[in-house]
Amino acid sequence: PIKSNYKIRDRIASYPLDANMFHVMMKPTKPDVRLWNYFIECDDAVHRIYRIPPLTRETHGVDQFVSSQWFISSREFAEYLANEGPLVREYLKYAEHVVVSDEAFFGTILRQTKFCTTHHNANFLHYQFDRWESDVEKDERDMRKCVMPNSNQCGRSPTTMTLDYSFVLDISEDLFARKFSNEPDSAIKQMLDIKRERENKYFRNAVFRNKTINPNTDNMSFAGFGTLVVLVETINTTSPLCLGLGPDGNKVYIVPCFYRNVVPSLASGWETGAVVDYEVLPNNKWMIGPCSTDGSLKRANVGRIIMTPGLHTAAGPHCMLKQGGGKRDGQCLDITGGQLEPGGVLQVYPCKPKWNQVFAFGNGDLAPISSIHASVPLHLQKVKRRAGDDQAPPHLCIGAYIRQDLKHDSSTQQKIKFLKYDGAVTGETPIRLDDAKNGPKLPIYLWSGKELVTMPCSDSEAVLRFAFVPFIIEDK
Repeated sequence: PIKSNYKIRDRIASYPLDANMFHVMMKPTKPDVRLWNYFIECDDAVHRIYRIPPLTRETHGVDQFVSSQWFISSREFAEYLANEGPLVREYLKYAEHVVVSDEAFFGTILRQTKFCTTHHNANFLHYQFDRWESDVEKDERDMRKCVMPNSNQCGRSPTTMTLDYSFVLDISEDLFARKFSNEPDSAIKQMLDIKRERENKYFRNAVFRNKTINPNTDNMSFAGFGTLVVLVETINTTSPLCLGLGPDGNKVYIVPCFYRNVVPSLASGWETGAVVDYEVLPNNKWMIGPCSTDGSLKRANVGRIIMTPGLHTAAGPHCMLKQGGGKRDGQCLDITGGQLEPGGVLQVYPCKPKWNQVFAFGNGDLAPISSIHASVPLHLQKVKRRAGDDQAPPHLCIGAYIRQDLKHDSSTQQKIKFLKYDGAVTGETPIRLDDAKNGPKLPIYLWSGKELVTMPCSDSEAVLRFAFVPFIIEDK
């Protein structure tokens, strides 16, 4: 469990008594006949015996579904399974000898019986995968995960959770997580126990029973009205620039903050105050939160976020940044595909608490002051090292293709198409930015209308700094 007993009870009690909480892939599985085999387990090994025909509704009157091995079952469904109704008896003979049989068995029975009407497609379980067993050198593989004729066609297991991943578990709405082990890291279990006990104490106090409690972080949602994320070096220019969306409504771009007629009316030090909706261009409002609770965040008078590291998290609280309106309302800032290398494109995407959707705020130690960055979990850093990349950055900051050290990642060279602007923007002679990368630092306004990407936080010239200005609702 990663949440308090009170939270677990409250969440489960919000569902009907006959609810079956299973995570099922709702499209029936149709495995390749060449890969669907009859297995037996003997002498701590799995052996293929012969091929068996996959079940489909057309051929056998029943579809197969893949589901998680971890679920919350109603009493009625558990009794149905235990009493072995007709479908259970027949399917059990077949399913117990297919690969990962429990993932096929429970979801198939649930979806092919009357209990499908009580199915809620969530099991409140958080887990992550890091690598396929075939990514490991052959002499280091667990061959129990490589049972197909092709020895390079292997399965994988969930990543063992470690303390560096705790900020994701903190934000997650799931109730449970796997897997944990005293090796390599027992500290995360101790941390979770402390957090769960703290939550239990809050819930025991009737004063807090109906409130959302986050005792270690300030209210970073700014009373729920949202925030404008402004590039610091453009605050006092004739066109302040912000974090917003590009023309396709998905990728995150550097865009003008305000309508043109608003800028001349901005007072000196406007970033220390607030803004209202009708001043700001669409898709520029962001909601910050939820945030993890280890450490603290506070907005300074100048609009910068002051981060204090936590007991377990050197980067401090990590937060989701969600669109606060428009057609992408509620979608989260996201590093596309969870790309570990610099140059990952920033986009908005349906929210899911993963490392590439939660961001921290630099204090000058792990990342520059006023930067926004993602923390790459240790197990993914290890994957990169096994692949021979010993310099993969542990923290990826939001930046632009400007003044950047292009030596780190050769793939960046393939993206030179982004490193151009034309003289029409400034009335100057057109310049190729890749030609200017070793020259003087170029002003950020040249990248207005360009997409944002990830950069190594150590590349201070390419990393962008941000101020956070709250939205307010004027009293009419």
